[in-house]
Amino acid sequence: MLHISTELNDLPDEILMLILKKLFNTEVLYSLIDVNKRLNTIVRDPIFTSHLTLMRRFLDNSNYPLPDLILDRFCSQILPSICHKIKWLNLESSSMKRILHATNYPNLYGLGLYDIEIETALSLIGISLHNQIYLQSKEDIQHTFRDFKDDQVISYVDYFQEQYGLCHTYLYPEQLKYYHTVTNNFPGGLFTCVRTISLHDEHPFEHEFFLRIAQSFPFMKKLSLNNSKPQNNKLCRESQNDNQDFSIINYPYLTTLTLYDAHDDYIEEFLVDTKICLPKNAVLLNIYYEQVKRVTHNFTRDTTRINCAKLNSLYLNGRRLPKYAKDYFPHV
Repeated sequence: MLHISTELNDLPDEILMLILKKLFNTEVLYSLIDVNKRLNTIVRDPIFTSHLTLMRRFLDNSNYPLPDLILDRFCSQILPSICHKIKWLNLESSSMKRILHATNYPNLYGLGLYDIEIETALSLIGISLHNQIYLQSKEDIQHTFRDFKDDQVISYVDYFQEQYGLCHTYLYPEQLKYYHTVTNNFPGGLFTCVRTISLHDEHPFEHEFFLRIAQSFPFMKKLSLNNSKPQNNKLCRESQNDNQDFSIINYPYLTTLTLYDAHDDYIEEFLVDTKICLPKNAVLLNIYYEQVKRVTHNFTRDTTRINCAKLNSLYLNGRRLPKYAKDYFPHV
């Protein structure tokens, strides 16, 4: 390992990050944390520390704990040293309590719990009411929420085709800073402290959904979207008269927009200026080159030109913007 770490240490930061991002976060942390000052700084980046899966998953969807030697080091050394950076943990039942008791997790907002008994889930939700909690079966979810009668507990459940459900449970919405995996089932509300959200669903997001998001998260700065389903109402609207009543949505504080896993309809939603108004010279757009080229009609489309001109940064997953397209993004 000393020889390997020495070779890694000879690489530029950009190349080293590309290599490490191909590995599981647990492998990166276990192998390189505290090896030397430079590697220690790199592997403590949020890319490797914010979301951790501390279990082994196999192709048949079975789950097993980490090997004892690895689990021991995580619980005794690694987790206590990065606890303030951890935002999400995926855990299996047999090692779950040990990991949760290894340290405090002041910024944890989500738990993915697998193969968990109903009683255990109930005891955890007594301590995690402001978090989002994954449970593996619909039965677990239904039994869990039967025991909640307090009107102060705001909760709803999403079911996905991959045979899992997501329980959103929170007591103090005014204190939330992150809201992840927002779906069409989102009940609305006002979340003035939330600055980061992610959108995900197996059903289309229509224009009205993005309006609801803007109203519920008025000070949102970072938004990512994961949805491969095309919009249903898009063709309907395009066939109507141009004078149709169509609300232009404002995201005045948006600084980062990530659309890697978005259908072209949602890229259009954010880049067509008659749908969404972006703040001027403020937004970093993360997107694949092929996506933005396609939606902007090879950087010639007039209806996407205004919002593209407002961008101040454009990350194309390593690709370079061609010279002929630079006038289309004058500020990036």
